[in-house]
Amino acid sequence: MVLHGIKVVVNRTGLTAHVLRVWEKRYEAVTPQRTDTNRRLYTDDDIKRLQNLVLLTRAGHSIGQIASLSDDEIDDLVKAADKVTHLKPPTADQSVPGYIEECLKAVRKFDQSRLEKIFDNAIRDLGYSGLISQVLLPFIQRIGTEWHDGNITTADEHAATSFIKDYLTQRMSAYAATTNAPTLLVTTPSGQLHELGAFIASCLARKSGWRVIYLGASLPADAIAGAVVRSEACAVLLSIIYPVDDPALPKELIQLRKQLPQKTTILVGGDGIFSYEETLHEIGATIVHSIPDLENHLGALRKKPPSRKKI
Repeated sequence: MVLHGIKVVVNRTGLTAHVLRVWEKRYEAVTPQRTDTNRRLYTDDDIKRLQNLVLLTRAGHSIGQIASLSDDEIDDLVKAADKVTHLKPPTADQSVPGYIEECLKAVRKFDQSRLEKIFDNAIRDLGYSGLISQVLLPFIQRIGTEWHDGNITTADEHAATSFIKDYLTQRMSAYAATTNAPTLLVTTPSGQLHELGAFIASCLARKSGWRVIYLGASLPADAIAGAVVRSEACAVLLSIIYPVDDPALPKELIQLRKQLPQKTTILVGGDGIFSYEETLHEIGATIVHSIPDLENHLGALRKKPPSRKKI
């Protein structure tokens, strides 16, 4: 029997190491074997099960409801969903490995100019959306995994974040929203301190023609709602990554929904969404699973007729 380490599982399922741990600990989606040093190892059957669970969550199923199903039951759900939505299985790795390795080398040397050149080449070869979905996001996930495994330092992680924000800020200076563009407010809810995912999403929205108000990380519900009202934003985009077990966050999300105008759309993405699915469904949030998914939702929102202001 061939056993695989966590990096192989991450590459073949599209899950981050962090989400994989949540699925195991909270939902018991799979039970990996352990080495004498407590390193987790996975069988091919484990990986296939995780790939199917990823497909089903992308199709709208809650991981909390399907994680306990048998492999046969999961297979039946996948077949049924595929007839309706034509599910695309997770690829072996949706990133471009050569780019990721070169990015890591540049960060380890604190070579910002080299990293920016790599990003420029990625835009040339893959386009802007390709840079984000196939290079930046997988690179960020890889940085997180390498940091957790002790292969890079906290300084390396902070440098990568700073370099990416600098690069995207420079790139976004070329894009200006039209006067009648809809407004999108982007932030992370209170207690969510990881903002890079939200920042990248804000840049993508701006390139797509939105007027974007980016408010950084960890904003309380009343502050978010107040900013939405004053800016007349038609949608809020939240990023939820870590922690995944914050008992205060569900209350914050419910409070936000109560304070927002009824027609304000709430979009939520990030690795931590699976831990708060029940609350996200309760408040009617639209869950964003990927960059193409975000682009589709933003495009659909732009097609909605504007609501009339009350006099």
